[in-house]
Amino acid sequence: MSHELRTPLNPIIGYSEILQEDVVDLGRDKLVPDLKKIEGAGRHLLGLINDILDLSKIEAGRIDIFLEDVEIVPLLEEVRTIIVPLAEKNRNAVEYRLADNLGSMRTDRTRLKQCLLNILSNANKFTENGRVTLVAERIQNGRTAVRFAISDTGIGMTEEQLGRLFQAFSQAEITTSEKYGGTGLGLVITRNFCQLLGGDVTVASKPGEGSTFTITLPDRPATQPQFKSIDAPQIAGEMDNATTVLVVDDDPAARDLLTANLKGAGYRLIHATSGTEALNLARMVLPDAITLDVLMPKPDGWDVLTALKADAQLRDIPVIMVTVLSDRGIGLSLGAVEVLTKPVDRAQLSALLHGLLRREGPVLLVEDDADARELIRQSVEKMNLAVAEAVDGRQALTWLDAHPAPAMILLDLMMPEMDGFEVLDALAARADWRDIPVIVITAKRLTAVERERLLQQAQKIIAKGTVSRLDIAAAVGEAVRRRPPRMLPAGANA
Repeated sequence: MSHELRTPLNPIIGYSEILQEDVVDLGRDKLVPDLKKIEGAGRHLLGLINDILDLSKIEAGRIDIFLEDVEIVPLLEEVRTIIVPLAEKNRNAVEYRLADNLGSMRTDRTRLKQCLLNILSNANKFTENGRVTLVAERIQNGRTAVRFAISDTGIGMTEEQLGRLFQAFSQAEITTSEKYGGTGLGLVITRNFCQLLGGDVTVASKPGEGSTFTITLPDRPATQPQFKSIDAPQIAGEMDNATTVLVVDDDPAARDLLTANLKGAGYRLIHATSGTEALNLARMVLPDAITLDVLMPKPDGWDVLTALKADAQLRDIPVIMVTVLSDRGIGLSLGAVEVLTKPVDRAQLSALLHGLLRREGPVLLVEDDADARELIRQSVEKMNLAVAEAVDGRQALTWLDAHPAPAMILLDLMMPEMDGFEVLDALAARADWRDIPVIVITAKRLTAVERERLLQQAQKIIAKGTVSRLDIAAAVGEAVRRRPPRMLPAGANA
């Protein structure tokens, strides 16, 4: 059912985005608000569908948890960018009070973000001309935990209403859904996710005075059978096999800043706090790029750069030096691709990493639905990439037999004749096809086994309907990236 429900929403949301850009180009800006309403309604419906599907998986005991090391402050900043526009609609102010020692925690990043968004969205929905405050801090409660307290100055709730708060399809009172909308599932799902992660969510409220929801999660949850634990430095879920950037800096604030700059671009980020750790992680992970601070305790950045370029396994990894000094000439002479001066300009850093993309060959798009195919094709062509199309798996393999390998493949899973899983198996069986990057785009609700299988063969998995044109562009940009050709030593014969 998840496939059937999401598939029609994909073109509704996608084409409304395209039309918004087109009408602006045509000077018909007055049409944009109506198109935004279509997009908003589509995304709202998708949210309701996702909530119902999540609840069904929770009740069936089939929710998968992916543990990873999560930098807390960058995650909260991502949440802020989503919540602030919602707050502005009700003329609310959003305030963050973050402890200095938040650092990172080991949890499911996606589930934590969903929980925070659920509660913050509710806080803004039931508050007008007020304030929503998030306080994040570390606490000791038998073991180290992280507490997120979200307070609002909204309508509040009575004791009787609080008693119904965490019941599925139930809201504070009958008129709530009429006035504010929603299914009453968000808090039920939030509590279940928090409990799966070893914590809980509590609430305190008074009518007319507002409410405070408090999420408390262990810093390092005990591993349970239903958890899929991913050892550092790998990152689980959809980020697996994405473009990896090793961020090397001994200053936590500088690392957090670089992380915030790069996180929104969809990179998989790994941190090193010293030169020695950087070299060990580089050998273990083989990242696609390295940002390297110069001023560190020995070995400093110059020592690390020299060691990287002297190692046959690591020398082709592009290194971006980050320094407060005017040392561009030294960095370039030692083999860095660029030297940036602190504070690093976000746009410059993103453009530099994006400049390491490969452009050879078309993108092969394999999709049986004509509307979805057209939507994705337009998104990819806006990146100045050629697109070849196939309407099913057999046609895709025929195209591959007759042409040089494409830059990458965008692959639907649910197709007649030959589905996406069979295509992936065929790619794996041919040595000349095995290394073609693949992004799976699907409306199918994947099981844990299917997701695990796909992540061994595909660069990324994108859910139809939830994906925007920017998401597609970012994923394509990551997947077609490759390292620059290895430079031969001076005097060597080509």
